[in-house]
Amino acid sequence: MILLWFSLETVLTLLILGAAGFWLAKKGILDSETRHKLSQALMTVFLPALVIAQLLPAASQSDWKALWVLPLLGFLNIVFGLILGAAAAFLGKKRGELLPSMAAMAFTNTGYVPMSLLLALALTKSFASPEGDIGKTGCAYVALYLVVFSPLLWLIGYNLIAFCGAGGMKWKKCLTPPGITALATLVVAFTPLSKLFLGSSAPLSFVFSAASLLCDAVCPLAIVLLGASLGAVENREKIELPYLFSFAFLKYLAAPAFALLCLFVIRKAGIAVTPLMALVIILEGCMPPGLNLIIICQNEKKHVPFMTSLLFMSYLIFVPFLVLWLYLAFNITKTI
Repeated sequence: MILLWFSLETVLTLLILGAAGFWLAKKGILDSETRHKLSQALMTVFLPALVIAQLLPAASQSDWKALWVLPLLGFLNIVFGLILGAAAAFLGKKRGELLPSMAAMAFTNTGYVPMSLLLALALTKSFASPEGDIGKTGCAYVALYLVVFSPLLWLIGYNLIAFCGAGGMKWKKCLTPPGITALATLVVAFTPLSKLFLGSSAPLSFVFSAASLLCDAVCPLAIVLLGASLGAVENREKIELPYLFSFAFLKYLAAPAFALLCLFVIRKAGIAVTPLMALVIILEGCMPPGLNLIIICQNEKKHVPFMTSLLFMSYLIFVPFLVLWLYLAFNITKTI
């Protein structure tokens, strides 16, 4: 019962932030232009700062021999999500929206929501981990997961919605600031260059300090913007119940079950998995569709009513399932 309350407490913490954004959007304070500019700032400055602040110390101080499984799981979750998205479209008799359905199932909110959950867990002290700061180490794991996931969102996800041929693919979209920053940070972390940034006597420690200050704003701002985006959703179409049930069942039950299966296989293979790493793997498996999909649809002027409706309903359905999976994750990680 205590674990169930901890799960609910963590989710309620995020719901309050999201509700604040929802209210600000309804009042017109966070209008479309403001949200767009804040999203750009989040993507180009704040999220790269978080990647530096969380990934650099964790990578340079930890045994990362087992952590290659995180970017691999990011890739496997995309592949499995594409299959589930196609299944949802066929089961829900929505074959005309096959490609955007695949994109919505495969390309989830793998950054802001899990990072915010980990920081909320650190604040509520509801998850004990021998790895020190849950928020910092957990966010570092998420950043490593995004190394593969983020470029593929803009390569595969973008082109699924735009439905371009190979010649029309927007390859430059793959070069996202967070992805570039994560790769550069890993290079620094695994070389003597890390000594330039880490430690009180490091000559460039002020760079790391500035990144640490900026990263504190990432998760609150991201969840407020998430709530504001959902509050401002317009131009929706009615989603038929057979499709909605099929999508929700596959997204919030089948996809997390696949993540649990991957976790089981990893442990059976003898690869060391810490409780916090297992928690991140489970969380990544049950995340809702990413809001970047709406941006892609709007840019391409395709599938906008369908995608906005699907994401709005998906996030409403997501809340009780998140409580359930957090509760199960707490119990599973206690055995690791």
